[in-house]
Amino acid sequence: MENRNSLSKKALYLFFTMAFAAPLALEAISTFKGQLLYLKECRVCHLSSKTFLGNYEIEHWDKVFDNDGMKLSDIHLKKDEVFVESKEGIRKSSHKYFKSNEYRHGYEELKAFILESSKNNHKN
Repeated sequence: MENRNSLSKKALYLFFTMAFAAPLALEAISTFKGQLLYLKECRVCHLSSKTFLGNYEIEHWDKVFDNDGMKLSDIHLKKDEVFVESKEGIRKSSHKYFKSNEYRHGYEELKAFILESSKNNHKN
């Protein structure tokens, strides 16, 4: 009987640990994916995320990502299309990215990274 109680306690502990840890792990994965998107698509024009994202408070970024990220894409698409040479020597345009399915399906990760970076950059 003692062994069964011990197993029940371990199972209960594991359940509560996973219930609290899983959302944190998913958030970290989302933030990491967003960082990869930033490096791939945004760094060419905006350079270091710490420098660029640190210019704005988190409230600014919340507004920019309203309406499923449409405001952010509008900001980029309303500007004239400009091609910039990437680090890899590839000519990139933000228009192509913001019109793509990659942006529509990945903006949540980009948002997670930008909000987390902004929060970290504005800690006192």
